[in-house]
Amino acid sequence: SAQALEPADAAGHYVERLVALPSLGVCLQPLQPEVVVPDFAGLGLNPDEPLLLCPGTPFKYTPQGDAALVAIARRLQALGRGRLVFFLSHRPAMSRQVEQRMRKAFDKGGVDYDRTVAWVPTLSRGRFYGLMRRSTAMLDTLGFSGFNTAVQGLECDLPVVAFEGEFMRGRLASGPLRHLGLDELVARTPEAFAGIALRLVEDEAWRAHLEREIAQRRHALFHDQAPVR
Repeated sequence: SAQALEPADAAGHYVERLVALPSLGVCLQPLQPEVVVPDFAGLGLNPDEPLLLCPGTPFKYTPQGDAALVAIARRLQALGRGRLVFFLSHRPAMSRQVEQRMRKAFDKGGVDYDRTVAWVPTLSRGRFYGLMRRSTAMLDTLGFSGFNTAVQGLECDLPVVAFEGEFMRGRLASGPLRHLGLDELVARTPEAFAGIALRLVEDEAWRAHLEREIAQRRHALFHDQAPVR
């Protein structure tokens, strides 16, 4: 595993002997694809309103995260602008199952699902980077987080909101953020997670400050040969 992805008591989580490699545990290189501006109208998105990307594989959206998403969407609804943007799976039944459950949670919370949520197809890498560069934030999945996607967001200077869990599987996005000293984007409760996301929507000066900090620091994610050595 990796030092940046494990809690202090991680050895007790494993039957095997834990070997935590330095920092992120891997030597990453930036992808640097040719960025393509996506067809926002064709995707049903308005680039002039806050877009909160939820790019996790649908099976990672468990009921654990529903309350935070409802809280964020409720505020977007009150503001009259903003979308939670999810990505359709290549297995349509998986996306439908998640959508049906989330619709029930939104209805129970009194939130208009169709006004605050959008589902878009999986995009080519260049178009995905184009979308990230025009979005407000990326929201990590609660419970089983994403590593590669979070790093890609940071490569685009996009603030990533991470929920830090007890085990390594829930620290894959918070690890890179803490590695860059961006602890203010890491939440330990669903309520704090929603709060950070909404502050990014409403506090433009803070978001711009974080974008500049990410741009200045993200080089530390890449070309680290210490884990290899």
